[in-house]
This record gives sequence, structure tokens and C-alpha cells, in this order.
Amino acid sequence: MAEYAKILRWTKSDAVYGLKTNIQLPSSASVGTTGGFINFYLGVYGSNTNYECGLSTNYTEALNGKWHWFWNTGAANDGGAFNLAAGSTVPIELSVNSSNKLDFKVNGTVVKTFSGATGTFGSLTSARLVVAACDRSFTTVPNPLPNWNTLHNQVVCSGISFRNSAGAWTVLSSANSTPPSSTTFWPDGYSHTGTPADYTKVVSTGQLIASLKR
Repeated sequence: MAEYAKILRWTKSDAVYGLKTNIQLPSSASVGTTGGFINFYLGVYGSNTNYECGLSTNYTEALNGKWHWFWNTGAANDGGAFNLAAGSTVPIELSVNSSNKLDFKVNGTVVKTFSGATGTFGSLTSARLVVAACDRSFTTVPNPLPNWNTLHNQVVCSGISFRNSAGAWTVLSSANSTPPSSTTFWPDGYSHTGTPADYTKVVSTGQLIASLKR
């Protein structure tokens, strides 16, 4: 299954022990088709597994202005009820706890603890904040691609920070990480059609503001 998507990534290449941000959800959003979604999440690799944990909406829930938290390991996934309101600010965190497990926190509460494939976690790699929108999924990718129809007002990801081995949090900047400079378009090798062609974004120290608006 191929996804028709636009993606922004803020990456931290060296090892961390946690990643967090405050996400002010868009005041309005619409998803193109029933197979589409909008995701804002933290991603890390640890204990031989890739973890993606954050906030999401889909075609039906976006119409109602509702979002929920979710987690995905590639092999399994789950999420909470769609009880997060459009426009609200929701802190999320993905970090190694005192028992060397991985905690996913939403609004300061642990909603999921991962033991990992090896049973414990050391440092985390491939740490990233991702802003992504999927307009639809295909069994066979059409060429040309259909017009893009997934839209949202600005999402504000602020206080984007990583935790070091001593437990101290440091705000991400261009000096210690790689902020998003361009959008990844998927599927690769196809011309995306319709508007908006790209995210409108503003990047500053510890903050990413992004929208898909006509």
C-alpha cells in the first residue's frame, strides 16, 4: 500500500534519552479521503524497534474537530479516544524512564510504556519530530497523482527539546540538530498536483509552525 503524503522532519542525529514538544493543534483541518490522515509525532529508534508516538486525526474525526494520541511500532499500533479538541495545546514526550523502559506521555500522563525487543532501552537514535499529512492510500499508484485535498491551519510545535544521559533537557536548534528545510513528497518520483504544493512553515529555535492552506 502506497501513501500520498507530504512530510516535514526535524532530526537529531546523535543519541538522546528523550524527546518532547508542546503541540498546539490546528484550529481547523480536513482530510481528503477516508484513507487519509494528519499526524504530528515524535519518532525514535531503540531496543531494535522504531517507535512513532504522537497526535493524529482522520477523515471523519477532522470534520468534528477531534484528535487523539497514537503509537505505532510498525508491527503493532493503537491509540486513545478522539477527545483532543482542535486548537488545544497538548504536550507529548517520548523518553527512557528509571526502569530503562520507554514512556510515551500525553499531557504529562504516561499513556503507553514499551519494554522493547531487548527488554530495556539505552540511548535512543534517529530522534525526530515529524509533521505529516496523507491525502489517501493506493494499492497501485496512479500517474499522474490526483489533486491534493488534505488541508490544515497552522500547527505550532514549540519547546522541541531532547534529554541527555544526565537527564537535562536542551532545546533543539540549528546548532545541535537538523531543522526541516524542505518537504519530503511521497511517493518518490511522482509529481504532486493541486494546491497547496508544499507546507507553509516558519522554523526558529525549538519551534516549528506549519500549515497546508489554499
